[in-house]
Amino acid sequence: MLSGRMAYFTNPAISRESLKIILGNFEVIPEDHRLKLWMTAILQLPNNKTQYLKLRKAGQKLDSSVKLLEDDKIGNEAKVCNQVLKSLFAHCSSLRQFNHFNLADFVEPFSGLLVSHELIYFEVMLTILVNWCQHWFDHIPLPPYTLLSMLDIIFLKNHPELYKHLSNLGIRAIDYAWRWLSTSFKTIVDPQEWLIVWDHILVNEPNFMYFIPLAACKLQSRDLMELSTHSEIMEMLHSTIPLDANSLLKEAYKMCDATPVELQLSQMHHFHPLIPGYYPTLNPTDLITFHSTENSDLGNLNQLLEKVQETAAEVENVIKDGMALRRWIMNQQDKLFILP
Repeated sequence: MLSGRMAYFTNPAISRESLKIILGNFEVIPEDHRLKLWMTAILQLPNNKTQYLKLRKAGQKLDSSVKLLEDDKIGNEAKVCNQVLKSLFAHCSSLRQFNHFNLADFVEPFSGLLVSHELIYFEVMLTILVNWCQHWFDHIPLPPYTLLSMLDIIFLKNHPELYKHLSNLGIRAIDYAWRWLSTSFKTIVDPQEWLIVWDHILVNEPNFMYFIPLAACKLQSRDLMELSTHSEIMEMLHSTIPLDANSLLKEAYKMCDATPVELQLSQMHHFHPLIPGYYPTLNPTDLITFHSTENSDLGNLNQLLEKVQETAAEVENVIKDGMALRRWIMNQQDKLFILP
């Protein structure tokens, strides 16, 4: 007979919400149930075979400038991964313009779970890109600096001493979080525990993912506070020493719970599964940016962060201003224009 614990994961009526509660108690999805649960309860994949076959055919015509896995890695796993990459590039032309994002680095870590199911592999990756990466394409070909800069405000609220130490050395979230995000966290988590982290990311709303890089930084705070140069800190943050997934997730949940609603990344829409018969684009207007105004989002945000001083009162004022600025940035979502 199945144990009570295993019965959770084999119940056909299991939902995203119930899985979130189970994982919130730090249960672990059994490996032999993970793929099925990702396909059904968690991501609710549509299995759009007809649409995917059209994309697959279109992907064969991409030019050689598209970045795929290196030739010396070619095996069955890499071939399937490359085919998924070609299909994503064929569907989302913006990805070809994204100079600061190597799609292969983001997609390849998932191959261990998904390589035997190409259609599922594609739909998992597109679902993640559409939902969890929804504002990555706001400033193509540049990284999503507005989104990443808002992480500084969140980090300042939760850990002002560590934030100020890093900021005084010219280090902000964009300097370390983007590298971790764009490689799907494969460099900061033990490979044996990497899928556990993604179980938690996928059962939560998209904004939870952005607490993972902040938590990774916080877990190294004792060592980071002892370093006194930009290069030393960046070397440590970019080291290959993996973090414990359980500790990383606990810190991410703790920080998420402690962050006021006003500072949460609520400009991100809630999870929406792909629908049968149709694949959404990542960026309908392709190359877009915020209107250029005297209240430039990035310029104001940088000025705001530079105001951080040693007093707690000053920090609180910056956080209040950050909340107001975040609301302003959200209002700009309806004022986007296509670059010439």
